Amino acid sequence: MTAVKVLSSTRISAAVAASLLVAVAIPVAAHHSAAPFDMTRKISISGTVEKWVWSNPHSWLYIRTTKPGGAQEIWGFEAGSAGMLARSGWNSGDMKTGDKVTVTASPSRNGRTVGLISEVKLASGKVLGAGFGAPPPGVAPGN
Repeated sequence: MTAVKVLSSTRISAAVAASLLVAVAIPVAAHHSAAPFDMTRKISISGTVEKWVWSNPHSWLYIRTTKPGGAQEIWGFEAGSAGMLARSGWNSGDMKTGDKVTVTASPSRNGRTVGLISEVKLASGKVLGAGFGAPPPGVAPGN
């Protein structure tokens, strides 16, 4: 083999190896756990929907609430993926800007105004569960 072919082959191998490393690293970096949230505590926040983001890998609900004294703040609540929520009875049209909701969630460990949704109670009285661990459609829990 000539020196040019060896060099070319080495460059291709390095490029393939780098591509594989990136392909493996991206999903690992994108995945995260509930570690930022204090799962031993629950808070209940009532407010008005600012934004409902139905998406993957996580959906987000943002509500405006009024603190004692009249100051307003925005809370962000993380939920499961759109598919996981759909299997639990949610849909993208459940909430819209201006709707009144009460969110029960595990709060952030660092005091930020974010939480991990346990349930959302709509003004109609309908309660949407977290959806984490929901079985696929047509499969009874425990089967």
